[in-house]
Amino acid sequence: MSNQQAASDTKQEVPSEVLSSPALLFLYYRIEQILGIRAGKDALKSLNEYIEKTCGFSFIENPASYEYILTSREKIYDISAFLTINETYFFRESSHFDLLVSLLPELTKIGRPLQICCAAVSIGCEAYSIAMLLDHYSKNSLNFDFAVDAFDVSSQAIETAKNARYTTNTLRTDGSSWKHILDSYLISDNDEFIVPQDIRRKVRFFPHNIMRGLDKQYDIIFFRNSLIYFTSKNRLSVLNNLAESLHANGLLFLGVSETSSVKHPLLANRYSSDVFYFQKISPASLLEQIAVSTDSYSQRFTPNSIPAINKYTEIIEKTLLSARKEEISINCDEISAFLKKEDGKPNALNVLEALENEDLESMSGASLAAGVVYLFSIQDFDKSNIIIEYLEKNNSSVFTRFLRGEYFFLRGITDEAEKFFHEAAVKDKYFWPAFYRMAVIALDGNRTRFEYKVKKTMESIDLWNSLESDNMRKYECFMGGFSPDYFKRILEKKLA
Repeated sequence: MSNQQAASDTKQEVPSEVLSSPALLFLYYRIEQILGIRAGKDALKSLNEYIEKTCGFSFIENPASYEYILTSREKIYDISAFLTINETYFFRESSHFDLLVSLLPELTKIGRPLQICCAAVSIGCEAYSIAMLLDHYSKNSLNFDFAVDAFDVSSQAIETAKNARYTTNTLRTDGSSWKHILDSYLISDNDEFIVPQDIRRKVRFFPHNIMRGLDKQYDIIFFRNSLIYFTSKNRLSVLNNLAESLHANGLLFLGVSETSSVKHPLLANRYSSDVFYFQKISPASLLEQIAVSTDSYSQRFTPNSIPAINKYTEIIEKTLLSARKEEISINCDEISAFLKKEDGKPNALNVLEALENEDLESMSGASLAAGVVYLFSIQDFDKSNIIIEYLEKNNSSVFTRFLRGEYFFLRGITDEAEKFFHEAAVKDKYFWPAFYRMAVIALDGNRTRFEYKVKKTMESIDLWNSLESDNMRKYECFMGGFSPDYFKRILEKKLA
């Protein structure tokens, strides 16, 4: 397909009403970039009206206001209500629950609480269905414990889920085979039904964007009837995120109508109890399967075919291992050592030389991070940005997130900076530099919000101080070598 034809095809996918409006077209592409989905024209019109009312400006008058709302994580969670369809009910696509019950005896052998995730959970019926079902079987036939994480990009949907009150519309015939579970758990209250507290305690609801990936791994992930809303390019990103967040041999349930469109090297298609689902495989287990298959059917191969089989195995191993490329490590103790050498200049020169020679791979993660810190001190943001981009491709740690946040912070782009500082803080509650930076940003806003951010900073610093010597947590290297107590005193003065 030619570039001209591809551009033409893309243009045809955008509704004509959207193409004729700068505001709607801007929203269309920014929503696709941030959430991975293509929004319809009616949803975009409603969203545009909401943003204009919120900003007090039209897109033409102040496009920066639109950009601010769309880059604020909290605002994205709010405006997603205009873009998502919260269609759900208890025990929807009940065949998946039949399958889950049949797999429970094997799943409960892992010797720890089952970790389950409900992605794009809407108003929570799916998560509560799973929790009630598992609670029932844990008390009546199997001895195990479990926890359910459930998220949705719509903060309004999450608040409804936390409220745990539902109408009769969430009880459908599709899930009627599990009516005995619902009858034994749901509490009737006039025309509504309430999920009991013991089940609510088993489920943790929170707003989250699946395009940002997940911070932990699960034994089972439900992501049903949502993949169809993503563009083909973003579907791959979502599947990568889901596969990365599954334990080895973990299970992925997609919507019944979505299964046939999924092809991923780390997700093997499985079939049981008249249901298709996916199982996470590792390179080692795949090679073992190939070896078993080769032994079982060795009579079909001649000696001349063995080299071809070995070559095929080698290709598969390289392909799958490249999908899980080992990250470069970053050690804070090493960063401190680099920076102590004449304020880090010799190390920075080495990094710059490697940068000029396009040989960053020869540098350690710590030396690269130290080079960025030094470049920040001399305000060379162009070169620091190149190194950070390299780190982002090869390291997903809290340190890389913080350095990206610091890059924006020092350039005065505080909205973007806060987003990355927040991600760093979520990854590591001991990482006080991220909490401190968020407190500094909050200083220019609401007093209550500033006090809250200061409180979280103090908590992080106290946690850090409670640690015994830990070279991996010498976080002062990111803050000019000053101790956290120094910054604690600064915040105390600003509070006073």
